[in-house]
Amino acid sequence: MIELKNITKKYGDRTVLNGISFTVEKGEVLGFLGPNGAGKTTTMRIITGYLSPTSGEVVVDGYDLRKEPVRVRSIIGYLPELAPAYPEMTVLGYLKFMAGIKGLSGQYGKNAIDRVVQQIGLERVKDRLVGNLSRGYRQRVGIAQALLSNPSILILDEPTVGLDPEQIIEIRNLIRELGKDHTIILSTHVLPEVTVTCNRVLVINDGRLLAGGDYNMLSDDIYRERTYRLVTGKQDDGVVRLLKSIDGIKDVERQDDGLAITVDTGFKGPERITDAVLKAGYPIVEFSSKVVSLEEVYIKLLSQDRGGIQ
Repeated sequence: MIELKNITKKYGDRTVLNGISFTVEKGEVLGFLGPNGAGKTTTMRIITGYLSPTSGEVVVDGYDLRKEPVRVRSIIGYLPELAPAYPEMTVLGYLKFMAGIKGLSGQYGKNAIDRVVQQIGLERVKDRLVGNLSRGYRQRVGIAQALLSNPSILILDEPTVGLDPEQIIEIRNLIRELGKDHTIILSTHVLPEVTVTCNRVLVINDGRLLAGGDYNMLSDDIYRERTYRLVTGKQDDGVVRLLKSIDGIKDVERQDDGLAITVDTGFKGPERITDAVLKAGYPIVEFSSKVVSLEEVYIKLLSQDRGGIQ
């Protein structure tokens, strides 16, 4: 659906993007994750045609952005970080204005406006001035204008920035709903955005792509080991020796009332642990796997990159 090939963007001697390449498949909700200044917004603007890359190629739905920019823009809806809106216009007036810019006139334009007003939940504020809306509703208006042409692709740049917790939840739920019918790239530096809305993640820092994949893939790539917690009805040195004798177990450490068992990510069959323990006569009170959070993966990626580890 979207393919970036070795995209570089320079401003004079300053390189903002350095050879970025990735693809987004149809129907994906992709989280584009990175700290402020990493190059996320620049990448979004290049995909949407607002900026031209210094070098590289962007292909959207089979169309080369440089050769067919109008066609590409017609299938992309874009919400910049600061949603464009005129505070003196009503919601309907603004959407009518944006529909005209997008070439949606007459009954076709009216139908498009009616559709997005209902889809985004703007019915009760449609006659109010944009400037009098809460930040959450202004974001909804920004998303509505991006959807006017019923694009197959949505580019959302920091869609929840500046919102209060309740508004954030509302926008997240809206994005999840939109993800059922649209391919979405969600640019953010807020980790909960990715965990609750996206099915794949790309991490960018200093204009370079550090890693990409689903959460489990990233976790396994970054953390080359996995930890289990075991609590048995009786704790003695015998169970520790038993566990250390199992092939693939790297370490066993006593922690509070239990044991921390470290294995390689390639370790197969955690039931090998429980079977061996039960067979040796140790009753199991608890056996669980430690879940590595996206925050831990993200921080470790950035830490490795800043330390010069590629």
